[in-house]
Amino acid sequence: MNLRREAKSLGSPQVMFAMAMSIVSSASLFSVFTYITPILQNVTGIGTQGVTLMLLLFGVGLTCGNFLGGRLADWRLMPSVIGIIAVIIPLLASFAFTSHALIPAALTLWGVLAFALVAPLQSRVVSEAAKAPNLASTLNQGAFNFGNAIGAWAGGLALTAGLPYADLPFMGAGIAAVGLVLALLSHALDLKTQRETPP
Repeated sequence: MNLRREAKSLGSPQVMFAMAMSIVSSASLFSVFTYITPILQNVTGIGTQGVTLMLLLFGVGLTCGNFLGGRLADWRLMPSVIGIIAVIIPLLASFAFTSHALIPAALTLWGVLAFALVAPLQSRVVSEAAKAPNLASTLNQGAFNFGNAIGAWAGGLALTAGLPYADLPFMGAGIAAVGLVLALLSHALDLKTQRETPP
């Protein structure tokens, strides 16, 4: 009976929306950053040591993004998710241009906010699946990893088809746009539910 109740909780539309956003946001990031080393070497034109320093900078940006995402999740959850994705789209797209020079590329990498979505989306899943929070949290981590695999596969497929490394960020931005649509639909469903719920 408990397992059935938990499964029903996980099947709610808002939980599905949140997990879909986790998959898509992760895919948008890793469709580009799985191939960050060849991008930095072939497009930016930096050596192995420079790539290591850039990856360190990227890691610092992700850590800051995680911290920021947690604070925003406590403030206003869904508006924060929508806002973060709305920033990620042009940020990823701009990397197609900034990746051609060291300093602009470094500034763009540091500013990547994709990991700022981890805490808000995890919080969203747990709150919407209140009857199965532990299972929901575990499944959502799996959703992020699934998105990682999808993004890496999509990026590799695009490169095999002849897409230049420099244009991969456009694909990542396009995938992130799908996440924005999902976030807007989820928020619209929230607002609809609020209007239909008696005070």
